[in-house]
Amino acid sequence: MCGIFAVAGTADAAPLLMEGLTRLEYRGYDSAGLAVQQGSEIVVRKEAGKVSSLQGLLASDPVSGVTGIAHTRWATHGAPATVNSHPHVADGIAIVHNGIVENHAALRAELAARGARFVSQTDTEVIPWLVRMAMDKGAHPFKALNQAVARLEGSYAIAMMARETPGEIYATRNGSPLVAGLGDGCTCLSSDLNAMAGLADRAVALEDGDSARISANEIDIRDRAGRPVNRPLLEVPRASHAFDTGGHSHFMAKEIYEQPAVIDQINRLYRDRSLLDQLFSLDAARIRRINFVACGSSFHAASVARHWIQSMSGIECTVHVASEYRYEALPRIYPGEVAILVSQSGETADTLAALERLRRLGMPVIAIVNESGSTMARLADITLPLAAGPEIGVASTKAFMAQLVVMAHLSLHLALRQASPTITGRLRDHLLRLPALIDAALHNEPAVIEAASGLAGVSSALFLGRGPFQALAAEGALKLKETSYIHAEAFPAGELKHGPLALVDDAMPVFALAGSDDLRPKLASNLREVTARGGQVHVIGDRESMLSMADVASGMMTVPRAPEFIRPMVAAVPLQLLAYHAACVRGLDVDRPRNLAKSVTVE
Repeated sequence: MCGIFAVAGTADAAPLLMEGLTRLEYRGYDSAGLAVQQGSEIVVRKEAGKVSSLQGLLASDPVSGVTGIAHTRWATHGAPATVNSHPHVADGIAIVHNGIVENHAALRAELAARGARFVSQTDTEVIPWLVRMAMDKGAHPFKALNQAVARLEGSYAIAMMARETPGEIYATRNGSPLVAGLGDGCTCLSSDLNAMAGLADRAVALEDGDSARISANEIDIRDRAGRPVNRPLLEVPRASHAFDTGGHSHFMAKEIYEQPAVIDQINRLYRDRSLLDQLFSLDAARIRRINFVACGSSFHAASVARHWIQSMSGIECTVHVASEYRYEALPRIYPGEVAILVSQSGETADTLAALERLRRLGMPVIAIVNESGSTMARLADITLPLAAGPEIGVASTKAFMAQLVVMAHLSLHLALRQASPTITGRLRDHLLRLPALIDAALHNEPAVIEAASGLAGVSSALFLGRGPFQALAAEGALKLKETSYIHAEAFPAGELKHGPLALVDDAMPVFALAGSDDLRPKLASNLREVTARGGQVHVIGDRESMLSMADVASGMMTVPRAPEFIRPMVAAVPLQLLAYHAACVRGLDVDRPRNLAKSVTVE
């Protein structure tokens, strides 16, 4: 959600800060700002709206200095307005903050009674005042920050400057990600490792309770008790094409088209069985129950994997929404029960809270995550990487596809105890064919564009599927909602007569996923109920499916014929393209939908 970027070095800080903020835009935000140490003063520039608006402000009113902190804000306490934007300043203390201060109201009242002068409606503004008042009692800024956060309830990642100590930045975290990186004459601090590409070559992730003192050539990290600690080094991505659209109009389009290469990379990675052989540390032969925990698109991917695992290995699987599971009353944990947590960022607040709970209960945890240096990757017993590379578009496409492919490999590995190596080998060969099939599905984009053109004035849409394709239907509805703001719902096709059929009229587009051969006649019957009531049915399926449903289809989006095991991945492509082109037709910001953030790091 919110983004932090800070630099201490020898070069002018403002251009570096702006580059960092630009790289953090994908996380979602509604205002941006920075503070730079300029001589003996800290100078602040901030603006509601896009990073480009802040850039315009700097062009007319520049700042100069080698040390600075910057922020993109996602409004929680206080409206999206310049006065509520970060950094917040209290008598020479500048703060940027990700997270929520839950006891801010009580702190605000106490600090106001002691002379603090508040100008915003944010929870963050109490932090610099707590620091200033600790410094007024003689504390060094680094110690004063730690004294201040000891009084906070909630989550936070904080970067701070004090006018008394030019050239230094202070930082701390609890429940919100923060990474420090060291480069050539420049030290960076960010909420996202990828934002440091090209600026730092070594990085460390702060752990909960850590604080850091940063200067141009040094990172001094202390644990909660104030003891110096060394955290594992992380690989900083090299500056690459990840932050440009690669000739496409939007990042979302670029990332959809990157999927064949991503799948090929995952297939090569998991050809080395050592990653999946980690499961033997959990005694894979004794796994009896798997609890998937995820949010959003990750939840839908896990729902598809549930079908694979139960059908191929006979292991019982459940899929839980993390925001509910973290509070749900849990029955006793049985021998052979494990959890698989799925997250693109590895920093999703609800999923991390579920992970902490499961660790306390003693349940082994497997993380499937894209960011190898994330909190989830560090805390899980076993981590299976997605290897999708940075995903900039808020609506997940290639990361969702990567989750499906990694969980397909996982499903095959678990199936070895039930199925013969010959059968699992044949299914693994299907995964090797998948990049070519995805590429073929992308070549059918004109049919998707035609379907999307009919959504310009639509207010609602319905998605239907059966078996694992009901999870794909849910993903298609989510994508359309995210990008085009069209209200969309998904249902198992067999549930139509239990309520959803009441929604159908001649203005309601219905998108049906024709996946399983066995269930195709059942789906065709369901769709005839829709057309009998004037519904406009768009079928997504292979040529054979189209021929069998020609009498009910108003429109068709054809995908190449694929083995049933990998059809969910192939079917995902037209759903992604539909959401993308629907947003384009409606003239919307495809990569940064309103009200949404890439990484949901607060509850």
